Amino acid sequence: MADEMSSKTHTLADPSGVHPQADNAHRPAQTDGHAHVGGQPDAPATDLPSNPHPDGQHTHHSGQMPPWLTLIGIGEDGRAGLSPAALHALETAALVVGGTRHLALAAPFPGEALAWPSPMHDAFPALLSRRGQPGQKVCVLASGDPFHHGVGSVLARHVVPQEMICLPHPSAFSLAAAKLGWAIQDCTCISLHGRMLERIIPYLAPRVRIIALSWDETTPEKLAALLCARGFAPSTLTVLEALGGPREKIRHAGAAGFALPNIDPLNIIALEVKAEPGARIIPLTPGLADEGFAHDGQITKSEIRALTLSALSPRPGELLWDIGAGSGSISIEWCLRHPANRALAIEAQAARGARIRQNRLEFGAEGLEVVEGPAPASLSGLPAPDAVFIGGGLTVPGVFEAAWAALPEGGRLVANAVALESETRLAALHATHGGSLKRFSISRLEPLGSMHGWRPAMPVTQWRVVKGAQNDTEKNHGQHDPQPGAPVIAGFGMTRDVTVDILIELFTETLKAAQLEAGAVTGIATLAIHADLPACQELSARLGVKLHAVEEADLPQVDARVVTRSERILKRFGTGSIAEAAALLVAGADARILAPRLRARTARCSATCALAGQAGERT
Repeated sequence: MADEMSSKTHTLADPSGVHPQADNAHRPAQTDGHAHVGGQPDAPATDLPSNPHPDGQHTHHSGQMPPWLTLIGIGEDGRAGLSPAALHALETAALVVGGTRHLALAAPFPGEALAWPSPMHDAFPALLSRRGQPGQKVCVLASGDPFHHGVGSVLARHVVPQEMICLPHPSAFSLAAAKLGWAIQDCTCISLHGRMLERIIPYLAPRVRIIALSWDETTPEKLAALLCARGFAPSTLTVLEALGGPREKIRHAGAAGFALPNIDPLNIIALEVKAEPGARIIPLTPGLADEGFAHDGQITKSEIRALTLSALSPRPGELLWDIGAGSGSISIEWCLRHPANRALAIEAQAARGARIRQNRLEFGAEGLEVVEGPAPASLSGLPAPDAVFIGGGLTVPGVFEAAWAALPEGGRLVANAVALESETRLAALHATHGGSLKRFSISRLEPLGSMHGWRPAMPVTQWRVVKGAQNDTEKNHGQHDPQPGAPVIAGFGMTRDVTVDILIELFTETLKAAQLEAGAVTGIATLAIHADLPACQELSARLGVKLHAVEEADLPQVDARVVTRSERILKRFGTGSIAEAAALLVAGADARILAPRLRARTARCSATCALAGQAGERT
């Protein structure tokens, strides 16, 4: 079904939503990279070092080699379902790695067998040590498609794709859809394995078809109970067990009165959603109804919340700091915008923290974690945000300063104020940092004796600012206008799994920050080790400009002209920003930064972009 990777001793995403503040063990982006073991949870992303920084490198060894690692997808039919190529790889491998079940399905084979230990990353030294060794090819076994809820994405953090061969088997989703005659592109496919059951809630709506990987044999019954509790009792669950093997069973049951006995731990659920009148359906629009949240009155009201989400401009895979979270409504709606989005709800009061966790489960906002404690002290050690919302504590000394220091270039900060003192603080911050100030007033119709009248709510003042953008007055030391006719170079830093769509989006945002048209850019630059990536080649072709490859050793030459200072990148590469340094190297000795580095990040990849060229001071 999906990969067998470890035992139940692993720490998985915490259903309570409590942030591990004590040891700062902050979890990375939660994706559906968990593997399915038929009852055994897999190793979460935190068990392995990742490739977190967009200006950085892949974690593989330098110097590409011929393929030495083969990922083989295997089904419940074992060797009988393997292709000739997969059987050849299995028979010629010196080391075969997989879960105990997968090793049994693939047996016999002549190579050494290594079952995934717990934690899984303990096996990586033995696996990676075979790289480049004659006669030491490695096979890794996985359920179905190794890159769909499987081990493939974990291995890709350590081994470049050119050194891997992947031979997938049909995934559990494909097998289930084929058995039922469902068009898989019309289905929502999610994993409930090692994840909170409530993560399915945002997808529950009439006429929706969902295929969900189960955690174990109890998942179907628990899902049926959740459906009934939310008004989806007429829904039908099809439980498909041990697909493709001799133990295969397919059974149907309604959510109401669900009572299928002896369910195999290795199962997947196909759900046809039907709703009763009054079912709790989460709409796609921002500004969810206030009454859906547990709160004590400290909640950003629906209409203002919709405006605030618009100002925060959430993008896939981004992290929000919600300071003074109250009910957590902003964090929850941020997470609902995309499954890869994450939010840290920072709240000083324990009772409110408990309500936020309650609301997290009610809305299935898996990416939300609670940080209990007063700001700014509680902000120390948190992962850097992509956006910050300050809904409380604006006048507390150090809160804005700590949030602003943690926010990277291109990050958005939004603050709402009702009290006069908070408005005064916003006005002062606007005078220093620029941005935009708006005031919103909402009136609601209420009874007025035997008639009706409008009752205005207290007006809300909202400040929005983008760090490093033109409306930020601090940025002017690093932005300039290009000289007419002079070359303008777009520099890029990236992880190796970046997509051209991410690069295009980032390039567009950087142009906006510099107030330039795409035609002004005459070339793009990146590290030589990235210049051969398909995303870079396609970007060059789409823009119709030359792709320049720069050497890592040359980056320190231009660091004095780099505007953005990342200490981590500086220690590794001798410059504060790879994107800015690459652009400056190609643009020439007198070039200056036209737009400081901006960053884009998803759960799987990240990139940075900056512009450099011959310039005069911006007025």
